[in-house]
Amino acid sequence: MAKRSKGTKRHHFKDKLILNQWLISLFGIDPFLEYKDDSGKKLRPFHKLAEPIRDPLAEGMDASNTHKFFYGLANALDLSLPAITREQLRVYEDNIGHHTLAINEKRSRPVVWKYFQWLTLLFTEIYLDRYFGDPLALLDNLNTFVKRFNDHWDVFEDIEPFILDDLNKLCFQNATGSGKTLIMHVNLLQFRHYAKRAGREGELSRVILLTPNERLSDQHLKEFRQSGIDAMRYVPGRDTLFMRSDTHLKRVDVMEITKLADSAGPNTEATRNLGGENLLLVDEGHRGMSGTEEGAWVTRRNMLCERGFTIEYSATFAQSVTASKDKKIEDSYAKCTLFDYSYRWFYEDGFGKDYHILNLTKGFEQTQATYLTACLLKFYQQLLVFDKKKTELSPFNIEKPLWVFVGSSVVKATGTKVEKEVSSDVAKIIEFLSDFVSQPNRFCPIIENIVLHTGKDTGLLDEQGNDIFTGTFGYLNEEISTHDETGKTIYQDILLRLFNNPGGGNLRLDRIKGDSGEVAMYVGTAEEPLG
Repeated sequence: MAKRSKGTKRHHFKDKLILNQWLISLFGIDPFLEYKDDSGKKLRPFHKLAEPIRDPLAEGMDASNTHKFFYGLANALDLSLPAITREQLRVYEDNIGHHTLAINEKRSRPVVWKYFQWLTLLFTEIYLDRYFGDPLALLDNLNTFVKRFNDHWDVFEDIEPFILDDLNKLCFQNATGSGKTLIMHVNLLQFRHYAKRAGREGELSRVILLTPNERLSDQHLKEFRQSGIDAMRYVPGRDTLFMRSDTHLKRVDVMEITKLADSAGPNTEATRNLGGENLLLVDEGHRGMSGTEEGAWVTRRNMLCERGFTIEYSATFAQSVTASKDKKIEDSYAKCTLFDYSYRWFYEDGFGKDYHILNLTKGFEQTQATYLTACLLKFYQQLLVFDKKKTELSPFNIEKPLWVFVGSSVVKATGTKVEKEVSSDVAKIIEFLSDFVSQPNRFCPIIENIVLHTGKDTGLLDEQGNDIFTGTFGYLNEEISTHDETGKTIYQDILLRLFNNPGGGNLRLDRIKGDSGEVAMYVGTAEEPLG
């Protein structure tokens, strides 16, 4: 028989998530088939799996501390399939329920999983059960699926088979805001459970969480405390490499990825000093996939878990591996991405952000101060509603509003001398904030004009002559009529609520240690950053 000819087209990253597709197939769902819902709408295989539990009414636990998702999925299982039985699913759910209760013990507002979060934890249960139970059988099952994948997509390049060294790495591509931190906490508890069951706890030196910068390290330490997990900043020399007691897996050492180096220094640790037998958790795992120095970070990171295990979390693996233009890195991440709930699916499920476009007849330079003040007022109004209606909003678990500015550039590094002198998008926002907090006599009248005279003489008009913010400030207008507030009163309250300094002052910028791309902003002597 003639050898089958093979195509040379490359799969898109999202289409070759082998590990994820294999796991979905265990539930009797063929990743190579097309599915439809009752209305005839096309369903991707993941949503075919999730269909019985996507209803928000399926969230939460029953009186026996069993997630309602379990019943929905268990009742939908094809009992003729041996891969995942109802009994196995019950064991996995018992573990998830136990870990969920553990991280909720100290929380004032218990975690209630969404369907995709519960499935993330279920996928982890299945994988770790097989990894610790019979890694050779896991390897064989994965490669059987790889062969089927390659045979099906005969016009594309083949995916290389798995080797044993591929099995000690998992990645979760979950959208920003989808609860990656809480999932990480339960993943840690899941790993401890299966390592202990297999009698392999003593094989690992420690648990290390790598973060991009010190600010995120502090945030993680706070979150670990809320989940009742022992964690602290990594201190060189605190433990020797050969002290492999049970305490190592029970504590998390948190450090910034920028602290890893080839040799020890005042602010760095030699990677080799940490050994290669760690459970490594990596926040923002997409960082360090390109560039000379960042490429070195990948190498150091891999050294830490050479004989251990690593779990990485990011919202944008797909974009990062594609940007790296390194096929080896791209295929490596495709083979270890256990769960994919990237922004596209996050938004489709109704968790994303909606937007509308405001077109002005006048140029931005002419209306910049008024336009940005109106945007700020819109955010301020959201904060007022959030603060004053917390009781009504609490059942919906709505978080404090956030104001985000997305610009096309931070600095102008190329172009003519004149172009270089033109402020970048981000710089314009910083300049506006600086002016606003330090020039009350200029901005109080603008505030009053926008709120009280919208639609008359703000200058923020569209092509039809209508004010683009018409109808926007209904709540603020109500507050003004009720409390006889003026532009000055609103300005003072904005300084307090948004800028953490009712007295105003100059804008201060502080570079965040450990991350050259982030800056914290403060007003005057305020101790809390505004952003």
